[in-house]
Amino acid sequence: MADNYTQFSFEIDKLTQEEASWLRNLLALEFEDDEQRKKLEKTLGVPKVMKSAIEYWPDFSLRLSVAEDNRPENALWLYTQDSGNPYNAALLVRAFLAEFRPGEVKQFSAAYTCSKPRLDECGGETYVVTGQNIYSDACVANTIAKAIETGREHKMALAGLDIIVRPKKGKRL
Repeated sequence: MADNYTQFSFEIDKLTQEEASWLRNLLALEFEDDEQRKKLEKTLGVPKVMKSAIEYWPDFSLRLSVAEDNRPENALWLYTQDSGNPYNAALLVRAFLAEFRPGEVKQFSAAYTCSKPRLDECGGETYVVTGQNIYSDACVANTIAKAIETGREHKMALAGLDIIVRPKKGKRL
């Protein structure tokens, strides 16, 4: 039997005391308590259609390092030891950016690995998070493959973005 893992590691840096306090309060909410869970889901902006997608919280590891003053090394490190849920991490980042840094964009990648060599058990995904949306490149590879196979333009709509893959005329890929 093989074990599958989803791993990622990134940080939100240069935290202020206010940002750190908000994160502490949010991360202290008890997921198993119905009232606190509702508050957590509301703060995270979990779409109603996605509520069942959060089975565990946070489903990743974290370390909040904050000194008394606002230092550049004040940070929240989000990571996995063995496996975790990158979408839950993206929800936290989206809520944080919406609350404190609406103009910023955070990008991180997740690796999908397996303890034994197996066909199609490894891969990855990149998340691009803003205060408004969470974008993932999970479907972009298929769009590129279709454009190469057909030699025609293919479009993909993703949370307010149109991703267009267009082969250059006269170029064989």
